[in-house]
Amino acid sequence: MRVALPALLTVVLAAVVPPAAQAAPQSCPATVDESAFATTADLHRMNATIAGFGLRITGGPEHKAMINWLERQVHGLKTTSRKFEIQRWQPLTHNLETSAFLTAGADRVKIAGAIPYTQPALARTGKLTYLPATEPITKDNAQGRIVIRDFPPVDRGYTAESLLDQDLIAAGIAGAAGLIIAFDLPREQVRGYYDPHTGTHYRVPGVFVGGDEARDLKQRVGQRASISVLAYTEKATTRSLIATLPGQSDERIVFDTNTDGNTWVQDNGNAALIALARYFARLPLACRPRTIQFVFATGHLNRPTEGTEFLARQLDADYDKGTVAFAFAVEHLGTREFVAVPTDKGRELRPTGLSEFAAWFAGSPKLATAATTALANRGVDRVAVLPGIDVPNPARVPPQCSFGGLGTHLHSHLVPSTAMISGPWSLWAPSFGEDAIDFTRMRAQTLAAGDAVLALASTSRAEIAGPYLAYRQARAAGAAGCPHDLPPVQAPGGH
Repeated sequence: MRVALPALLTVVLAAVVPPAAQAAPQSCPATVDESAFATTADLHRMNATIAGFGLRITGGPEHKAMINWLERQVHGLKTTSRKFEIQRWQPLTHNLETSAFLTAGADRVKIAGAIPYTQPALARTGKLTYLPATEPITKDNAQGRIVIRDFPPVDRGYTAESLLDQDLIAAGIAGAAGLIIAFDLPREQVRGYYDPHTGTHYRVPGVFVGGDEARDLKQRVGQRASISVLAYTEKATTRSLIATLPGQSDERIVFDTNTDGNTWVQDNGNAALIALARYFARLPLACRPRTIQFVFATGHLNRPTEGTEFLARQLDADYDKGTVAFAFAVEHLGTREFVAVPTDKGRELRPTGLSEFAAWFAGSPKLATAATTALANRGVDRVAVLPGIDVPNPARVPPQCSFGGLGTHLHSHLVPSTAMISGPWSLWAPSFGEDAIDFTRMRAQTLAAGDAVLALASTSRAEIAGPYLAYRQARAAGAAGCPHDLPPVQAPGGH
């Protein structure tokens, strides 16, 4: 049977071009069409798949498998990779809780897990000693001993990272046989806890313990104890995945999130980026005045090779070429609030029934207006639109450096930036599982992100930038900027 050429072309085009892209629209959407966007169930399934890969330590097999999966999810877009060489740390069982052991006297002590990147060791022994936070860890009080140290009494766990990092470095310099970080929370709630996430290889083996075990250990001070961290280190490679959706110009909007993690929360920005990529890919080219890139960055749990920092450096250079409009970091969406409440044994994390407070950082008035409007239209509560989280310093550009997470790298390199983030207890505690996320809220936040991009479609690059243009001029003239130091691969000290 013969088919007329026009009819044949119609069939072929329908097979390769999404229906929405086959004809120029009469008008482009001002906000995301919910009926054409990923459903709450879709986001739940994607998050379940991500969490299902297991402990996604940078460069590990689970992490590589996840990145490969991500690449398949954006197969219709042009994808490239940026590779990094790293010094990988890998627990032998691919599980923090089962890759370490602790004994005190003749008794085995249940642990919450190995502290990431602590020194692999087999049966390192020493006398137990307890050092409160008011007492520095030194050679005089820690050398050859297994030190018990309280987890800082913080409102949210992620704020303790710098103190944990300091204690681990100090214990290594002091020549401690081991370090025990003692939570005042039930072990079941902090099993597999992952922090600090500097990616620095520490020179002391370390474990987390829960509240009951901590109280028992403090009664055993002076007894001999043994600590083992069953892990290994090796040279490895990892990659950031970049998916590009062409627009009508070379100016880019760059979405960014991280791919390594250990909970349903830490790297759930990946599901949001997939949903956004699929939605924008179905819009007609006439409705994409700018190219959109989706960067699935590596190295957030191995921060000497923080993929977002290296992305920011590239965007900083590209901005002067006119090929960058703004960057948008997305992480930790839809989170539920858990707070630590006092009990007769210490504290316990309990749900409040509310959403975790979140921030939407915006470095210019146009970005802030887009964020505020999108949140209001989508009915997303408990989110503050902020210019930064640190104390302003008028002697530097920008005056505020920190966006609280990945966005910090982009903003501090003076790339016009906006960023969504929250910091719940469930960020590093995998025990909360899918209960950590309200997927209806996550969808509303993701829709709001898409709305903000559409709202800025006809806004010029200079209008979006606002004060960033003056910041860049001042930096070029010698003004002080933000620090961009990354953590060291190897901690100092040791024995």
